[in-house]
Amino acid sequence: MRPTIENSLVLIPARAGSKGVPNKNAKSFADGNSLTERAIAVALGVFPAEKVVLSTDDAVLIQQGRKAGVSVIERSPELASDTAGMLEVMIDSIEKQPIEPAFLILLQPTSPFRTVEHLKRGLELFQENDQALVAVNEPKGHPFYTLFQQEGDFIHKFEQNAVVRRQDLPPMYDVNGLLYIFEVAALRKASWVTFERIRPLVVSQWEAIDIDTQEDWWLAETLMKGME
Repeated sequence: MRPTIENSLVLIPARAGSKGVPNKNAKSFADGNSLTERAIAVALGVFPAEKVVLSTDDAVLIQQGRKAGVSVIERSPELASDTAGMLEVMIDSIEKQPIEPAFLILLQPTSPFRTVEHLKRGLELFQENDQALVAVNEPKGHPFYTLFQQEGDFIHKFEQNAVVRRQDLPPMYDVNGLLYIFEVAALRKASWVTFERIRPLVVSQWEAIDIDTQEDWWLAETLMKGME
């Protein structure tokens, strides 16, 4: 089975507040819509409003979601805490649906350069028997060369392997959060990071920018305004 409009649910998780960037999910980004409104717009570029769910505990975001016409789940305090995991939020959203979807598509608001085309490409790439598809990008440096761990006062290469040519190394990727597509049956059994059949959607480093700090916000806004 492959994800379709009929058998999938799009989830946009957006908590109130943020330690790194206060109110980052709700406030205007690049003098335009909020990050959450941008994520909703991408979802509605492919899916009808009844297939899109916003999970939030933020009063402003609840208004933004209802204005856009999507379903809104008012998240419980337990699922809005710093200790709540994304898996619990996803399962909660799935269980609140009248009919359980076969696939869950996760669009985190903090990826402002995500487009409708990314979502379409992800749906096209997902194959029979895949358990997940995740957006990734090539790291700035291959972890084989760049990862060091601290031991006491010094750092050492994470894995003591023989030096090899870069072109001989297997491809390595950073997961960036721009897009996730999960098979719900697999998601109910375990965290997606343990899946054996995860298909990558490779995007550029600038498309992969994820806003977590004030520096991320400034960089993303600067790029967005320059592109517009």
